[in-house]
Amino acid sequence: MNLKAISIFAALSYLPLLVHAQKLVDSRDQATGWYVPVKVMVTAQGSPAEQVDVQVYKENTLIHEIPGSKHKFTVNMDLENTYTLVLRKEGYRTKSVMINTHVPNDQVEYPEYACNLDMEPEEWFAHADPFYLDFPGAVVHWDDKTESFMPQMNYLADIQSKVAMLRAQMDTH
Repeated sequence: MNLKAISIFAALSYLPLLVHAQKLVDSRDQATGWYVPVKVMVTAQGSPAEQVDVQVYKENTLIHEIPGSKHKFTVNMDLENTYTLVLRKEGYRTKSVMINTHVPNDQVEYPEYACNLDMEPEEWFAHADPFYLDFPGAVVHWDDKTESFMPQMNYLADIQSKVAMLRAQMDTH
């Protein structure tokens, strides 16, 4: 391969990176179909979880079901809505995540959201008061500081401590 061919190949290999980073509009009203790609990875006690039933709710209305899903999938969520992902797997506690897809009007670039969920065996919670188990495991929203979607950390810490307390109660029974 000559030097000119190598230069053209090198330039073409960087083209996808340049196109991906390119800002296509100055404001969101210049385009339609804006959505947040939510990349979900589900594990069961740390191992990839197969056969997970997924429900997607938009503003509390069921809009999509994915029965027997693999452990990795993507859900595209329209901007300016609130969604809830509900995951069920036989023998495991149901998990849910609430995602608010509002972003500031002047925000024309934003990353996908990586949502990693670990399913826990139902038996860990067999004698637990289900009150806290009905709450979403995380509440995700736009964070101005990081300019990305992030779990609400105070909520996450609180709900995780409540669930850990329930598991500890179960261990003493």
